[in-house]
Amino acid sequence: MDVHQALRTRRSIRAFKPDVVDDGLLRQVLDGAREAPSWSNTQPYLVALATGARLAAVRAEMLAAIDSGAPAPEHGFPADYPPPLKERRQATGYGLYGALGIDKRDLEGRLAHFRRNYAFFDAPAVMFLYVHEALGAWAVLDCGAFLQSILLQATELGLGTCAQATAGAFPAVVARHFAVPERYRLMCGVSLGYAADEPVNRYRPAHASVDELVIAGR
Repeated sequence: MDVHQALRTRRSIRAFKPDVVDDGLLRQVLDGAREAPSWSNTQPYLVALATGARLAAVRAEMLAAIDSGAPAPEHGFPADYPPPLKERRQATGYGLYGALGIDKRDLEGRLAHFRRNYAFFDAPAVMFLYVHEALGAWAVLDCGAFLQSILLQATELGLGTCAQATAGAFPAVVARHFAVPERYRLMCGVSLGYAADEPVNRYRPAHASVDELVIAGR
């Protein structure tokens, strides 16, 4: 699989098979992703890999946390979506719920699906991505390159993925299960596994055209 094919075929998986992913395969994902570029080659990120009993414990605690209170991510979630970002977000939400067969007026159904974010859609493996606070936005930028590399490498290896900001919603939960070094902050997570044959996994949101992305000259 070449890069173009990986970019065209990768999509966010929101229903995983229960099949366990071999530890060697997960290490292959990270072995490829570690080649990502970073600021002065500082590589200001770390990964906490959860599988098996540890992941089951994190999943249970995450669900308990969202059921009892509001998320408290270390980097915050956006409070405002100006146009055209708001319109793109809404269109994606409507398309996703449509693929799930959930009417946009079905608040209970929408909330039930939203809660599944905190169960990592039953993925058998989750990578929690941390960034060093010293480099600020530059560490976050580098983490984005590292994240994309994880997604593409996993795609080549036949694994489905879902990059999730919600995986970073309760950093204290994750920290209870890993010896996180000082000054590293939880950014997001990636759920990995084998995609289940479900309609939601066939949904692919629209992406802006090249002309929409390129800023016109004066």
